[in-house]
Amino acid sequence: MRTSRHSLSQADELSDALRRFFARRAAELGGLGLLVLAFAFGLALATWSVEDPSLTHATNGPVRNLLGPLGAVIADLGMQILGMGSIVLAVPVAIWGLQLMGRRRLERLPLRIGLWLAGTAAAAAVASAMPATAAWPLPSGLGGVIGDGLLFGLRGILGLTSGPGAAIITLVYAGVAILALTAACGFGFPETADEDEEEDLPPRRSSRRAPADDFDDESADEPGWGIISIGAVVHGFMTLKSAIARRLAARRSPAPARADLPAAPVPSIPHTAPRREPRFDHDPIPAGEPCDEGDDVDAAPYSRAEEEAFAPRPAGQAGSRIVPPRAAPKPGKRLAREAQPSFLDEAEGYQLPPLSLLAEPKKTSGAVISPEALEQNAALLESTLEDFGVKGEIVNVHPGPVVTLYEFEPAPGTKSSRVISLADDIARSM
Repeated sequence: MRTSRHSLSQADELSDALRRFFARRAAELGGLGLLVLAFAFGLALATWSVEDPSLTHATNGPVRNLLGPLGAVIADLGMQILGMGSIVLAVPVAIWGLQLMGRRRLERLPLRIGLWLAGTAAAAAVASAMPATAAWPLPSGLGGVIGDGLLFGLRGILGLTSGPGAAIITLVYAGVAILALTAACGFGFPETADEDEEEDLPPRRSSRRAPADDFDDESADEPGWGIISIGAVVHGFMTLKSAIARRLAARRSPAPARADLPAAPVPSIPHTAPRREPRFDHDPIPAGEPCDEGDDVDAAPYSRAEEEAFAPRPAGQAGSRIVPPRAAPKPGKRLAREAQPSFLDEAEGYQLPPLSLLAEPKKTSGAVISPEALEQNAALLESTLEDFGVKGEIVNVHPGPVVTLYEFEPAPGTKSSRVISLADDIARSM
């Protein structure tokens, strides 16, 4: 069963790889086809002649168009309908082809097609606003039938056939053409690489890295180059404005010279009172009672094991990261006497019961984790964090009776928020 599952997974990976390979090649061929189509359309327009045979002109003369009769018909239709505006018809198509060949996805393709057609029509209207020369062989204007209809139709509706109003309408059409064609080319959309361009990851690693993708969504909210450029320009303008304001304020109110400042008065010490000599004929102060060193709290005894535990160890030695807990300080005699004062008068001859009546406390041995187990847990924790995309090193381990503290030092460039968000879940699982 294990062998069959392994073979099926290998077959699925091979089929996915083949599918991505053919999808990439198909996208590249599609981009090449669009690029060739745009070049052919531009070549047909460049070699257009009104005397070539077309749907509106029948003749037995030779065809001057480089693409033959089909190119002559397509070029004549473009000039009749859009005029000089048909030149910009091939620009977005060529850019789309280049984007597909560069493994870029065409985002919002229906919207791009609509903007492409609207921008081409607006460009035809701008071309119709230009005066036609005597060499123009068609009865319509330089913008063709669509350009004349848009331009003169809007002028007739608004009643602005000449003067500044007509020029404003032309400028509006020019702005619409520039914005629409720029957006149709994809310059206003975020550039997104094709999903098939990403490298394949093994199934086990990809499944374990999946939770870490939730923390990388913040990179998608980063501003684009356009927003950054506008912010830089505004910041530079505000900095220049504040610098000019500071210069003007400094010129209007100059700082006073240091020579004009009044000198600080020098303090004088009066010598009216006579000097008093010290006297040594006083009675000595009686010394207090000597302190009992046993009354203070006894310090914890010094042990050689603690010194060895806290001493630096080589990197390869086992248990180098385990920090043993410190021993609790022993209470002193004075603290014990103050904690349990005597309520009986010893002068009456009362005798306290012997201490042998009290039972000795039972010694409970809690579960002690060996340094080897702590090292294994530290190594497991490092590998788990690395699977989630957090790189670093556990420098110390502090075992305790209830909670064991692992000191983790993240690698340079690792965000602390990622470690904090994963700490609770990993601690519960451990």
